[in-house]
Amino acid sequence: MRVFQPVDPEEIESGAYSFGGGKMLITSSDGKKINTTAASFGGIGHMWGKRVVFICVRENRYTRELLDSSGEFSISFMDNKEYHGAMKYLEMVSGKDEDKLKGARLNICYHEGIPFIEESSNVLICKVIYKNIIDKDGFVDDSIPKEFYKDGNYHIIYVGELMKVLIR
Repeated sequence: MRVFQPVDPEEIESGAYSFGGGKMLITSSDGKKINTTAASFGGIGHMWGKRVVFICVRENRYTRELLDSSGEFSISFMDNKEYHGAMKYLEMVSGKDEDKLKGARLNICYHEGIPFIEESSNVLICKVIYKNIIDKDGFVDDSIPKEFYKDGNYHIIYVGELMKVLIR
């Protein structure tokens, strides 16, 4: 009989495939404005015959408007300790009101017209193929909306086809 060894999932995640609870930056543009938001909910896998990522963006985020407009986005992974100040700034300020990338002192690059954060170590370039709102009626575990959605500000889940991985 073969023996299986239990392994913590965090031990096998690495690089661009690591969604270990740290912040990632979701960046999109409508062709005129670029915005990014810090997020921590997401994952990667295979669905509908495609390599996909899924991200969750709050309904009230300006980046959501740009995502809905363009249908494209990048996910940038950065050193959360080194860029802690930038991440906090990006969470506190709306890109609707100011150029928050400039305020966070981050730079933009493009891959085939899709913006991403230059200071990243890994970037996922994605095209939206599905989106839907997460609402309380879909939860089997009632503790989740009580903990994460007390204010009723639910996420929209986006499934993006993973078009390219950029690694520094």
